[in-house]
Amino acid sequence: MHRVEKLDHVGFAVKDKGRAHQFLTEVLGAIEVMDMEWGGFRFASYLVGSGSMLELIYSADPKNFVNRFIERRGEGIHHLTFKVADIEATVKHLRSLGLNPFDINTSNPMWKECYLHPREALGTLIQFAEFPEEEWAKLYQQR
Repeated sequence: MHRVEKLDHVGFAVKDKGRAHQFLTEVLGAIEVMDMEWGGFRFASYLVGSGSMLELIYSADPKNFVNRFIERRGEGIHHLTFKVADIEATVKHLRSLGLNPFDINTSNPMWKECYLHPREALGTLIQFAEFPEEEWAKLYQQR
């Protein structure tokens, strides 16, 4: 059965991670909990308040999807990520509604995902992800 468990994080595409980091930490009081490379770009996760997560995505490669996004739309919200209990059930549910999930990847047990294009999702890229939250929490705690 398809079920969204929660809004996991909001991802922001940025040119200058340092400037964005300064804003998140000084203005919002966010705490950086992770910064790692993933598939040709970097992402940095921040904890805000009692458990909200924000993510900065950035790349030094001008041809990377992050920088292409920024060229077209400017810096700002890139995606919303919703945690789901079962990515395969989510894909089936989306298709049953006539939607077209794409970039479906279930090969990594630590992070299974799919996306909905902004045309089908209120103008914003939506990511659905199935992941063992307790394992990601361990990574955050190691920092």
